[in-house]
Amino acid sequence: MWKGVLPALLLMAPLLLTAAEVHSPDGRITVDVSVSDRGVPQYQVRYGTEVVVNPSVLGLRFKTIPGLDSGFGLNAGKVESQNRSWEQPWGERRKVSDQHNELAAEFSSEHGRFVVRFRVFNDGVGFRYEVPPGLGAVEIVDELTEFHLPLDATAWWIPGRGWNRYEFLYRKTGLSDITLAHTPMTLRLPSGIHLSLHEAALVDYAAYVLDQRRDGVFQTSLTPWSDGVRVKIQTPFQSPWRTIQVSPDAVGLLNSDLILNLNEPNKLGDVSWVEPGKYIGIWWAMHINKRTWGSGPIHGATTEETIRYLDFAAAQGFDGVLVEGWNEGWDGDWFNNGDVFSFTQSYPDFDIQAVADH
Repeated sequence: MWKGVLPALLLMAPLLLTAAEVHSPDGRITVDVSVSDRGVPQYQVRYGTEVVVNPSVLGLRFKTIPGLDSGFGLNAGKVESQNRSWEQPWGERRKVSDQHNELAAEFSSEHGRFVVRFRVFNDGVGFRYEVPPGLGAVEIVDELTEFHLPLDATAWWIPGRGWNRYEFLYRKTGLSDITLAHTPMTLRLPSGIHLSLHEAALVDYAAYVLDQRRDGVFQTSLTPWSDGVRVKIQTPFQSPWRTIQVSPDAVGLLNSDLILNLNEPNKLGDVSWVEPGKYIGIWWAMHINKRTWGSGPIHGATTEETIRYLDFAAAQGFDGVLVEGWNEGWDGDWFNNGDVFSFTQSYPDFDIQAVADH
């Protein structure tokens, strides 16, 4: 398939560009798409006149076929616009506005072609890879997507692929202190502009962590299979969206609907039967060492403490209380000794019948 497209590429060669751009509907965010002197696909993001993501590489590498990484020309189609709203059954807003401008940037070479589709909203940018049919099953060994960030940014992040996964405390540091970081990673630039890097529509694909390869340049490190391959997939395919939320302040990140808009629509159909609920839980006090999961003088899941939580939940309109640490097995090195847990025997200071009756 790669070589079969060469005559068509030669015919369209006069149309190849060196750069293209697409703006957010309000004009504040601009994405510049280009190829380097070596034909390496790349992009840049500006907020007003400030560059918030410096020129950053795009591309994929495969195990057995030529990679989508260099020698490419750019053929950018016209910018398409979308302005609609849709309804979600729960969340901060019932009606979500989906207003964006879209550019499908096609990169072509003698080895093949692929599209990077950019959607630019007023609250940020999403982009994904779209690889056409004809290759059958492929194995991705590396995704080259970079986020070349300003070195003077402040970051809030947790370590990527650590033993505690997403339960680390967030760290506030400069970029130089980061090696691997889970997403979302949030940044504040000296100008006050805030960014948050994450992904959307993660379906049948590897999640990524941010790997700082050189100063300020973070590459998407896809989580590998045991054999080192990152993604095993059938063409045609599209990657998840790589997302960059952009706001002049932190509040704008909280109010962003970027990831909701880029996620796949609900496939369940009518979800009016779903009854969303909120709960509180007896476990956060353990995380901050005010209480313990195991037995002792500051045991968290006691009858008295659980009833206090139940009363608070009832008074404040919560639907449930999650209790952790009520059953035997939490003493000692419980993290590595799951076989000692009992799910029927409570600690002496937890009366499960009294709790249920209350």
